[in-house]
Amino acid sequence: MKHFTNAQCLRDHVKSCHQYVTCDICGTKQLKKNLKRHLRAHEAGSSSELFQCEYEGCDCTFSSKPNLHTHEKAVHFKEKPYVCGFPDCGMGFAYKHVRDNHEQTAKHVFTLGDFEEADEQFRSRPRGGRKRVCPTVEMLIRKRVTPPSQLESWLHMQDSE
Repeated sequence: MKHFTNAQCLRDHVKSCHQYVTCDICGTKQLKKNLKRHLRAHEAGSSSELFQCEYEGCDCTFSSKPNLHTHEKAVHFKEKPYVCGFPDCGMGFAYKHVRDNHEQTAKHVFTLGDFEEADEQFRSRPRGGRKRVCPTVEMLIRKRVTPPSQLESWLHMQDSE
């Protein structure tokens, strides 16, 4: 979830990323951030052919054959060629980005005992620095831009502008 420093930053983000615009060529509504990709479909010589998954009960369509083959391997053949690189994990994933997200999760953070020498250096460091203070109500209010209860009504208000 994205966090914004003030209401103006949030408004700018919503206007640039979450606004729908109408395509001048076909009249469909597209997200502003996806409009360039949509307009490429109207260009001369562009192939608008969709590749349908032929497995029974699967209604997925894809814009390219490689995307269809990746889907078949992951969903229908249950292939998981991307294996976690951490020792003693061995989890496999159908997509590289999912494996990368897994490797960056808290499951694979440094734990004591992995590197004894590093553990000793870490424990022997002096523990100085700025001490945390208990946050005041003013600090908490200043950080929250829009309460979650009001966020949905605020986004609908932006759509109507």
